[in-house]
Amino acid sequence: MLTCRVKRVGDHHVETIKAQGRQWIYSAWHNNTATAVWMERNQGLAMMASDSADGELIARAIAALGNLPIRGSSSVAGQRAVRDMVRALRNGHSAALTPDGPRGPRYRLQPGALWIAALSGSALVPYHIEANRQWVLSKSWDGHKIPKPFSIVYVCIGEPYEASKASVKTELEHLREEFEQRMLENAAHCSKLAGGLS
Repeated sequence: MLTCRVKRVGDHHVETIKAQGRQWIYSAWHNNTATAVWMERNQGLAMMASDSADGELIARAIAALGNLPIRGSSSVAGQRAVRDMVRALRNGHSAALTPDGPRGPRYRLQPGALWIAALSGSALVPYHIEANRQWVLSKSWDGHKIPKPFSIVYVCIGEPYEASKASVKTELEHLREEFEQRMLENAAHCSKLAGGLS
């Protein structure tokens, strides 16, 4: 990453949330995990990592790079992870999570992200990374992506999305589909900027 040139698009969305004195939740697909942990280093973000062995490596990287690891996922220790993320957001940390992790399906939003946003009163923010030259790990379930040296890396931040406690109780599936589509559109935009890679 030290050899790459980074272009960020959409940071004004987060600046608006900051100006309101609120917290936000970056929501990125799982195949962005490695690069996102590096890209958002030293931000004091609460970042979710699964309770698996792979998650332990990610959690160590999160802590080493100046953020706060929260252990758990939709499939393992899920309720505890939601509680810990909500507590971190209420205590002034913004956050980051991968709503299709830890095992997929790829690009399928799990509802936990919406619950965390609603319970904490924080905005969900689509977040995606693409490089104009990158490795794609085809044998991993998520098609994990790693920028190649000296590539141009695009970080695309989409329009914030709000989910209230009342709405997640009564129309969770509608919200899930709507925000999933927002994330996919942000990813497609980022891919286009990077030259059509996926």
